[in-house]
Order: sequence, then C-alpha cells, then structure tokens
Amino acid sequence: MSPLRPLPSSLAPLQDESLAGFLLRLAHHNNVSPGTIIRHTGLSTHRAGLAEHLSISQQYLQAPEKSAEFARTTRLDEDEVVKLFLAPLGARYGPLDATLIRRPRERVLHGNHDVFRRWSRFCPRCLAGGSDIERVHGGSWKRLWRLPPVFACPAHRCLLRHNCAKCGHLGMEVQSFSLIPKIKNEDLHPNQCRVVVEGRPERLNAPICGARHDQAPVPACSEEFLETALALQRELIGLLRPDGPREVCSVGWMVDTNQYFIDLHTVAGLITLTWPAARNLALSAEHVEILDRDAVGREERRSRRNGGAGKFHHFYVLASPSADARPYIAATAIAHRILKGSDGGALTALASVYAHLQEVQGLMKTAGDRIRNSPRNSPPLRFLLTHRAPITIEGIHQYVTARDREWRPALRDREI
Repeated sequence: MSPLRPLPSSLAPLQDESLAGFLLRLAHHNNVSPGTIIRHTGLSTHRAGLAEHLSISQQYLQAPEKSAEFARTTRLDEDEVVKLFLAPLGARYGPLDATLIRRPRERVLHGNHDVFRRWSRFCPRCLAGGSDIERVHGGSWKRLWRLPPVFACPAHRCLLRHNCAKCGHLGMEVQSFSLIPKIKNEDLHPNQCRVVVEGRPERLNAPICGARHDQAPVPACSEEFLETALALQRELIGLLRPDGPREVCSVGWMVDTNQYFIDLHTVAGLITLTWPAARNLALSAEHVEILDRDAVGREERRSRRNGGAGKFHHFYVLASPSADARPYIAATAIAHRILKGSDGGALTALASVYAHLQEVQGLMKTAGDRIRNSPRNSPPLRFLLTHRAPITIEGIHQYVTARDREWRPALRDREI
C-alpha cells in the first residue's frame, strides 16, 4: 500500500483540544467531511464499509504507527498528536489510568462511567472563540470537558452545558458507532449540533438538528451557587494540572492525586444513590433542591431502561456522575468536604448513608455494597466504608492493592 499523502492544508491544535474537536475543525478548514480526514490520515479502521469510521475507543490512545502516520499527514509534531488523546490525562485522573483501574489500554473506556466517552460538556463562549481562526472554524472542544470533575469555565465564569439548547441531546452525542456523529457530512460547522432528530442516524439524508452550540445560553443558577462551583472547580482543576500536587488527603490519609478522583466519585456516588440520606450535608437549600430533582430524574431513567424491572446492570444510572453540571456540583461538593476531613469526620458524615443502606434491599443495597467495597477505591477509603471504623495501618494492609506504596496519615485535626 502506498503511503498516505499529507493533507494540502492543516491547523495547529488549540489548547487542550480533543481528537474529535481537532478533526472537526480540520475538516471544516479543508472543506471536506470529518470522515474524509480520517480516511486520509490513517485513523480509519480500514474495514469494509467502515473506511470513514472513528471508534469511541480511539479517542483514548493510538498505536505508535497510527499516531506517527497521523502526525505526518496532518503536519503535526508527535507531541502535539499525543495531547489530542485522553490517555495522558490518566496521570492525574485515575479513571483514565489503565494500571490503576486494572484494564488493558484498549478497554479503558469500555463501560467507564467516570468518563464522558460518548458525548461532551461544553462552554458556549469557549466554542465561540477569540482569535480569527477560531471565529471561522470554532473554538476548542476540550479534552477536559470529557471529565465529570470539569463542570465550569473559570475564564468565562459560567457552568458548562451538557446538552443542545434546541434538541436537548447531549453535546457531540454518539448515536451509532462512530465517535463523531454524521461523520460523512461536509456541510456542518464544528459548532453545530450533529444529532439526527428523526429516523436512523445511519441514513445519509436523515434530518439533523444543526443548532449552534456556541450560541446556546449557559446553565442558569444563582450567583451564590456559581461562586461555590467556581471555587470547587479551581481546586479540582489544580489537582488535574500536570504540575499539581502528587498526593492529597482522602479521609485522613495521603493518596495519589489520580486515585483521589476515584475516591471522590465513590463517595459522591453513594450520596446520589441514597439521596436524601445526606440531605443535611448539602451546602445550601439550592443544592438540596437540585439533588431532589436529580434523584427523581435518575429513578425515571432507570425505570425506562429496565422497562420497570430492577435489573442490576442499570444501577449505574443511580450512582454515576450526572451529565448536568449542577447536580454533579452539589453531590461532589459534599464528597469533597468529606474526603478532605479526617476518618472520624467521614464516619460521622456518612452515618446517614450507612443507615439508609441497612434499611433498603434489592438493587440499591447491592449497588451500595459494590460501590463501598470496590477494589478501585483507595485502601483507606475502602476500609472505612466496609468496616465503618477508624482507619488503621493494619486495616489498610489487608488489601492487596495497598502493598505497592507507603501509607501515612494526613493531619488529623480537621473535621467536617
């Protein structure tokens, strides 16, 4: 097979730009479809009927030979190409660390509900862009928007949207097999909603929403809620930065920063699963109202998926990070406060959650037990959640995963 020719014209990636976002802008710049770019840069699967196809798993990492081919045909440095993928974020964000979650790299995104692998939040103002090139081809669809702990834009002082203002579908939502919806369409702007609103998504002439995400309003909330969200966002982004702290406190013990995000979602998941058990821990009445509505919506979605039955494999709907930034913020703010405190403070704060799990049976109890005893939790948190007792070094060492590092307590005088 003859080598692929470099594209006639390329673009420099924007800050933190995702693979899907870069491909959309590059296609628009060359007046072709994203599928054409994929075919001419070596990213396609080369299977019959799928020559213009980009699988969901391909946004995580490419094989070295494919990455090198993509760099050559797009006229990018290999370092620039690597930064388009999600894998490098795993050093700071545990759910993307193949070693930490014990999965082969090609399976990291499979069933991973701690990553928005099939859609993206977005900031309309970031997508509108500020430079001339961004005003023509759109701003950056950022990699970090695929991570649940990124829910606000400090630069524009707003919450991120999770859905289209017109059709209501999630941002850049996957409807069939390809990461980029309507991958063969060459007329859509990178900021337009590509969701098929009627008929089968595979149909070439299926009607598309087409609304401009960069013109959508930002999510509404009170000024007090926004200030709380921005403060929490700055703290979490500080942990995600490559130069951020190597370790942080989790229930009174120091853990690796990427592990902390797994612990954060464990505690937040228990809060949403058992809500309103932790109602007294909410930061404000507005937070309570948001989580009340979220709990009703989660149960409705679970019932629709199950057809009314209580199938276990849909429990993630009750405990996974919310798409909407507002309930995610409300639950995560509670979890973050608990983890930053001592083990004694965490036991007190989670007492109502424990009590709720003791009273219920069926799906919720099974889900709660699995979340509490997950081997992905840090050993200190796992011991606290399963034994409901102050953490000891002996208790930590009972877990196999605790044997690869030295454990030490953080400051013990901090309570919730």
